[in-house]
Amino acid sequence: MQEYDADLHIHSPHSIGVSKDMTIPNIAAGARRKGVSLVGTGDATQPDWLAHLRKTLTLKDGILEYDGTYFIVTTEIEDKEAIHHVVLLPDFDSVDHLRNLLKPHSPNLDHEWGGRPRANVDGEMLAGLVRDSGGLIGPAHAFTPYRSIFREGKYDSLADCYGKEFSHVHFLELGLSADTEIADHIPELRDLTFVTASDAHSPTPNKLGREFVRFRIEQPAFDEVAMALKRDAGRETTLNVGLDPRLGKYYLSFCSSCRRTLIMREGDSPPEFDDRNIYLYVSSLKEKAQILREVHRRRVKCPACGKRLRLGVRDRAMMIGEIKSRSPSHRPPYLHMPPLTELIRVSLGVKSALSVRVRRLYDKLIDQIGTETHILTEASPSTIAKFNKRISEIISSYRAGEVAYVPGGGGRYGQVIAPWSIGS
Repeated sequence: MQEYDADLHIHSPHSIGVSKDMTIPNIAAGARRKGVSLVGTGDATQPDWLAHLRKTLTLKDGILEYDGTYFIVTTEIEDKEAIHHVVLLPDFDSVDHLRNLLKPHSPNLDHEWGGRPRANVDGEMLAGLVRDSGGLIGPAHAFTPYRSIFREGKYDSLADCYGKEFSHVHFLELGLSADTEIADHIPELRDLTFVTASDAHSPTPNKLGREFVRFRIEQPAFDEVAMALKRDAGRETTLNVGLDPRLGKYYLSFCSSCRRTLIMREGDSPPEFDDRNIYLYVSSLKEKAQILREVHRRRVKCPACGKRLRLGVRDRAMMIGEIKSRSPSHRPPYLHMPPLTELIRVSLGVKSALSVRVRRLYDKLIDQIGTETHILTEASPSTIAKFNKRISEIISSYRAGEVAYVPGGGGRYGQVIAPWSIGS
């Protein structure tokens, strides 16, 4: 068995808001520097992109490849409930088959900007069409506040979405808004394999592979990935790497008007607030669960301005499932780690991860130490420190789970507190 770092959810220039630089040669080049050896093609049902894939990728022994980077045929489809699904397919013939099945139901399948097509069918029927095409389907970015299966006002259960096809759903994409701990609040999900992926719209190093999953498989082919997602024949995922959801804009519950975020603390004091947060006090986990249900029903008012509170991503998962998160034994470690360019930006104290200073140091580290995934997960701190001590320090802190945060919520991004800033 070998290990492959994989990013299975990206897009082509035929999806709205995607860089024209997202071509297979550029994606392959970016993936090599990143250290991601297996990439989803994205947008495979769009005819122009499908033609590009057929022309550019080489098929040998069931493996699609371009210049040392391997590819799995993938797409993302929106159903009639505006829920997004990640689809993995065995080959281009299966894409043709799925396109024929989707045509009666999709108004934009052949559109220039139909990279992520809409199908006017429910999740159960869509899953059936994918299965008839030999593919696999799972929820895309399952916890984001928009276009996801678990957004407020939508489904509380995967089974309700996929119906009779639920037993054929083997994976769930966590998305940038969630991690293993959040998803494992929901008992129904504990048998699934969790996938971390970038949803990249650009081949730049801060987008492509910003989240990835590590597979232990025999070779980078669809059948092997399918077995890993089903945890069959010794194939499995061994690591999820992604952003900490505390950095997201909707991690904490919040007031829909003044945007203060909700913090629940143990105790019996009356509600309090400051310029940033609302503080509610609870005496038990049962009371905490009840408050979350009341927030969901829009029955809890902000003590600062009197408007209704809304659930954040973490609290939504708690409300659907259980207050305590419990991960099954098959769940691999989840490493909270942002892209290397972001760590360099923080270490240098500059505003943009795309600045010249960041890019120069990034290129130097990649050229001298190895791929980005190697630097983030395996390179020794002493080796990294030769180039920049603060980068070594912050990577070590992330690996140890010792990074401090100001959590995000209410449309406000969270912030990392750099190790050298704590106590200052």
